[in-house]
Amino acid sequence: MTLSKSIFLILSLTLAVMITPFHSIMAKQKLNQPALLSSDALQLVAPINHYIPNYVAIDKTGRIFVQFLNYNHDSGPSLAIINENHSITPYPGGKWNSWNNSSHSDPEHAFVGLTGMTLTSDGYLWIIDNGVDKAGVAPNKKALKIIKIDTKTNHIVKIYPIPQSVILPKSIFNALAIHDHHAYFADKGEPSLIVMDLDTQQARRVLNNSSSLYSRQSIIVDHQVIRPRSDQNSFFNVNQIAITPDGKRVYYQAISGPLYRIDTMYLNDQTYSESELNEAMILWFETPSSGGITCDNNGNLYFTDIATNSVYRFSSERILKKLITDPRLQWPAHPFVVQNKTLYIPVNQFFHHSIMNQQNQSTIKWPLAIYKIKLPSIK
Repeated sequence: MTLSKSIFLILSLTLAVMITPFHSIMAKQKLNQPALLSSDALQLVAPINHYIPNYVAIDKTGRIFVQFLNYNHDSGPSLAIINENHSITPYPGGKWNSWNNSSHSDPEHAFVGLTGMTLTSDGYLWIIDNGVDKAGVAPNKKALKIIKIDTKTNHIVKIYPIPQSVILPKSIFNALAIHDHHAYFADKGEPSLIVMDLDTQQARRVLNNSSSLYSRQSIIVDHQVIRPRSDQNSFFNVNQIAITPDGKRVYYQAISGPLYRIDTMYLNDQTYSESELNEAMILWFETPSSGGITCDNNGNLYFTDIATNSVYRFSSERILKKLITDPRLQWPAHPFVVQNKTLYIPVNQFFHHSIMNQQNQSTIKWPLAIYKIKLPSIK
């Protein structure tokens, strides 16, 4: 590390601590605080049968896009729109959702194993495909890609194959954040973050095997410690990424927590070494076991709590507030914020999924659901 870089890194990290007031730092001790909203605030958007919602996004016209888990080679769609009558329309059409009916022979132009989704403010829906269509099988390397969809025309704009240079033998890619011409996603199988330049389509692995990427703590679901099968341990490594609207900070965590933060100025600069990146990484908050995180347009961070069936908001001033706790939030997954006013929450009971069950049998209690809450003002 050069002297100038060392000084700059030290000053940056010192400033990050100095600008955080003491009462905000202490907010991490208030996970058990009263919720701002009562259960009445949790509104059902749509019940969902047969399919397991994992990600949700809402465009400017109010259309609800849902990404479903298909770890059991299910026959249903991987990406769909939820209609007003709660029916499901595969999206964007064509043969993209036909991989699981065994008649599709082109993994480069099919949804094989979708494990991340984000909607950018310009109306593009971004999807990451990790090529795994059944739990426990190796990824189909031809299926590894990022897909850009124009929600205004409902057409796929571009497919970005994930470069072979970042694919390791046990790689399982998931989670996705986009800003400008950079994509950020995670590898939970060979833990690292991936930074991909969408213009050059070059990618790099960063924070390789950092302890921040592993699920190192007990996983608690609905107040109980769960013990997944030993062959599923890697499933719980880093699988959640969110980026601030200005593109300056990336938050990430494993299912077990805790939450980490790193500035993108370090990730995007190839001259920083692994040791320098590890110094730039910050343990940001001791989150409980979580199903997903997201940022709103003002940089406030939201995370779902699968331990207590709750949702929290972490303001840009680093003040923590519990928004709601409700028994219907059985493994609340990856949330989505609409115009800083409404938070949508898919609930998927993932701990009842067959890959979590020692007998390999699903105990999901249908229907699953998507809920929403109107967000209280930040005080």
